[in-house]
Amino acid sequence: MRKKYSDIEIVKEIKKGNSDEVLLFLYETTQYKLTSWILKNNGDEEEAQDIFQDSVLSFYEYVLNSKFEVGKSVDAFIFSIGRNKWINRAKQKNKLVVGVEEKDFSVDKTPEISDEFSSLFTEDKSAKMDVLLTQIGEVCKELLTYSIFYNMDMTSIAEKMSFSNANTAKTKNYKCKKRLMKIINENEQVKDWLYQ
Repeated sequence: MRKKYSDIEIVKEIKKGNSDEVLLFLYETTQYKLTSWILKNNGDEEEAQDIFQDSVLSFYEYVLNSKFEVGKSVDAFIFSIGRNKWINRAKQKNKLVVGVEEKDFSVDKTPEISDEFSSLFTEDKSAKMDVLLTQIGEVCKELLTYSIFYNMDMTSIAEKMSFSNANTAKTKNYKCKKRLMKIINENEQVKDWLYQ
């Protein structure tokens, strides 16, 4: 039986670098709520999975940068990030989102492009990110640049990078992000260097 984590334990384990078990726990406990909401709001399974993965990575970055307020609900926080990400993507694709008013497109708390993970891909950090991305390979470097910096969907990335389909691109995207996060997470000097 898998260990259950409280919100405080989740934060502590991520900061200690013990992210694999926590990640599986988050998938089991928080994924359904967000993906179900996206599917009810004109998203498909692939988009829902993609948004959930990006939301978890954004949450990890908030924790690693000590920007996540202990005491907040992890589940609610990830859902909020994912909801805002889907609202923004749906707006770009002219997809109707049920019960969402214009004010809900606000990005003050959980911005789409400028979230913590995407903030690594800013112009002033591009040289630093180039150095880091070369450690995970040219394919991952190109893929993460498309998916995070340019916010391209997996179908477009699959075509651009000659992957067999969007699912292949999605799987590769997830593995590349996880590899990058592992490098950042395991090296205090890298974290200081990136976030100074």
